[in-house]
Amino acid sequence: MQNEKALRWAINIAALVVLMDLSAVNIAMPEMRAYFGYSVSFISLVLMISMLTATSSALIIGKISQLFSPKILLIIGFSIFGLTTFLSGISHHFSFLLVLRFIQGFAESTLYVVGPALIKRYISSNKQATAYGQWMMSTGIGISIGPLIGGYLVAWFSWSAVFFINIPFVLLGLWFSTKLKLDIPKTIKEQFDTIGAFLSFGFLGSIIAAVNVGKQMGWAIAILFLALAVFFFIAFLYREKKCKFPILHLNLFRLRNFWLASFGFFLFFVVNVGSRFLRPFYFEEGRGFDSELSGLLMVISPAVMVLLSPFTGYFQRLWGVKNVVILGNLFLFISMILFSFWAQDSSLQFLIISMLLLGIAMGFFYPAATTIGMQALSNANSGMGSAVISSSKSMGKLIGVLVFAFLFSSFLEKLHINIDTALIPERIAAIQFVFQIAAGISFLALLFSFFFQKNKAV
Repeated sequence: MQNEKALRWAINIAALVVLMDLSAVNIAMPEMRAYFGYSVSFISLVLMISMLTATSSALIIGKISQLFSPKILLIIGFSIFGLTTFLSGISHHFSFLLVLRFIQGFAESTLYVVGPALIKRYISSNKQATAYGQWMMSTGIGISIGPLIGGYLVAWFSWSAVFFINIPFVLLGLWFSTKLKLDIPKTIKEQFDTIGAFLSFGFLGSIIAAVNVGKQMGWAIAILFLALAVFFFIAFLYREKKCKFPILHLNLFRLRNFWLASFGFFLFFVVNVGSRFLRPFYFEEGRGFDSELSGLLMVISPAVMVLLSPFTGYFQRLWGVKNVVILGNLFLFISMILFSFWAQDSSLQFLIISMLLLGIAMGFFYPAATTIGMQALSNANSGMGSAVISSSKSMGKLIGVLVFAFLFSSFLEKLHINIDTALIPERIAAIQFVFQIAAGISFLALLFSFFFQKNKAV
């Protein structure tokens, strides 16, 4: 029993620090842009670079989690995360900061991927629903307190202070990890698919490079990276099909609920994280709110998610898991419609209602989509399946930040307006345009959610 409690604490703290880092750093983006003097697209690299490595390494971590001691993985993940986030806080060189964030992405992947896999593997089936709910609640708490604490730290100190938020939690997570006594998964002797790992990393990395360099270096270079992505993708599929012990079993995608959950998470995170990246710019540069008020507004949606999480099992039993997923996407669509009407004179009440609806969307969708996706998997594929879902989330985060920042800048460029000299109405018009695109993507996610097969909650 004590071992199970230590496991729950370790994986919940792991989820908390990963999401808290993302949301806290996001609230500091306007101040970081002012400090370094870079464009919105370029300063987004601080968020993007860790997402890149987290996304590209998730499948590798998922496979490793099925072969080696989860205790060692958690200790390594917490240690690397703590060291890199501390060094990020004392670094004021942008290039070195990016290197640290690149390394930190591997730790983020480790801490985030192992949670659902370890729940399915080490916690009894009658307790898994509660454990998933607690894990999702931890992510919500991380998203909630990140901008809240981050806003105060930026206001009272500087943007670099946001990197120190996680240090106490990392130390606590390390302590619980050392208390674990978990059996190493009993599997047949496998050779790690190094080639498959390299090809998967190359594929995802090339996609991100193509999107990122298209604006800075020209579309000829972007096309080259896209061609590389296609090459890596084809080679990866061929390798995984022929390899005896692949990084990813392709037959997982024959499970309708699993691939729909993975794709649904991708679309949801594109919309939510992409819009979350722009919200501080609307609050602070568009409306003139200070970072403290901006942080309070940013905390509304994840706070609602945290409040809904304890009741997710009840909603799934009452309405069915599929219907809860549909409701989550419906509220996401409605919230993005309201976001697209955010103007220079929008009332604070209107902004709060918009954020509340987004929080309901998160509270419904996240637990239900996790449940319906993980239920489709066998215990033997729990690590791999968790890694795929995590990759979908990370890819959605990454694409959301990249594309939304690109759309925001491109809108102003078409009007021949520089971001640094843009007037407030022009900035808000650009943000409204991006939120309209977000509404379109969320409507697509809503349509796909109708194709889930009906499933009962655990």
